[in-house]
Amino acid sequence: MNIAKKVLNSSGMLLLIFTLSACKQTEQSHENIIMENEQQEQQNITYSFKNPNTGQEFNIIHAYMLYENYFETVKDNPDESPYQLYKQVIIDPVYDACFKDAEYHKFSVFEWTPEESDFNSIKKQIESMDKDYLNELFEESLIKSSDILSSNNKTTVCVFPENASFPSDMITVGIGKILVLFNGFYDYYKSGMSHEYHHSVWTEKHSTEDYYLTVLDDLIMEGQAVMFETLVYPDSNSTDYVVDESFYKEYWSKIETYLESSYSVEFLIGGSNGLPDYYGYSEGYKMIRSYLNLHPDMTVEEWTSKSPKEIFEEGNYMANYE
Repeated sequence: MNIAKKVLNSSGMLLLIFTLSACKQTEQSHENIIMENEQQEQQNITYSFKNPNTGQEFNIIHAYMLYENYFETVKDNPDESPYQLYKQVIIDPVYDACFKDAEYHKFSVFEWTPEESDFNSIKKQIESMDKDYLNELFEESLIKSSDILSSNNKTTVCVFPENASFPSDMITVGIGKILVLFNGFYDYYKSGMSHEYHHSVWTEKHSTEDYYLTVLDDLIMEGQAVMFETLVYPDSNSTDYVVDESFYKEYWSKIETYLESSYSVEFLIGGSNGLPDYYGYSEGYKMIRSYLNLHPDMTVEEWTSKSPKEIFEEGNYMANYE
């Protein structure tokens, strides 16, 4: 091989290396831009604050503010899957904060993808949402709640438009992760947020990788959350709506043998199989009250940390049905 060919080959090799390097840098640059845009987008839709008394951290993420961009993206890309666009435009930017590692309610985000025929109604709903007022309501509730019961985790509240395919308008999906599906009832949000905050802390104290949620667990968890919201907001006492003070053996006999079975929503929600509406909430609340009647000096931190079985047995709850 002569010198000219060697130089030519070397030059070609160098050109290939430079080209590959440039492509890699361009790819990394593109990825960095996407990451920076997502971070900027999340900053624009996020309201952060701390409990001034404890320093505990909170985020309110207004995910509904991403929907306008989604509607435009669907319009501009008619051949693309709306499910995939929904994931890319709305879910991906907030996934880590709102959904990642959630202990409860495993669901596909595709189920949340709105039909194009619903775009206008969703737009109108979003226009009616008062971001500042929502921040004010949630901040008040979370500070009041964390003053009574602190957490070692940052709590994030993610606000989406109302969704007919989702079973609730406010739900805790895991430790420090609360979802709000806007329903327009602002007055409900303060006590409702304290209820969900307690679920978040309860999960923090009880959940493990192999945790098995039973019917009794769920009754106690909901009962504690109802009790907690009455402590935070005594003038907005939801027990007026869900608690039946009587003890009906007929109803109790329908769930007694299932207490150690896997969680079933029918016992909690009621309204079927001969059970009244909100039966599980009512029964769970009375279980907590029975326990606290026998342990009046127990702090919120202490009874939240107690196992459901201890609360049920040490509250002598079965005596109400003898």
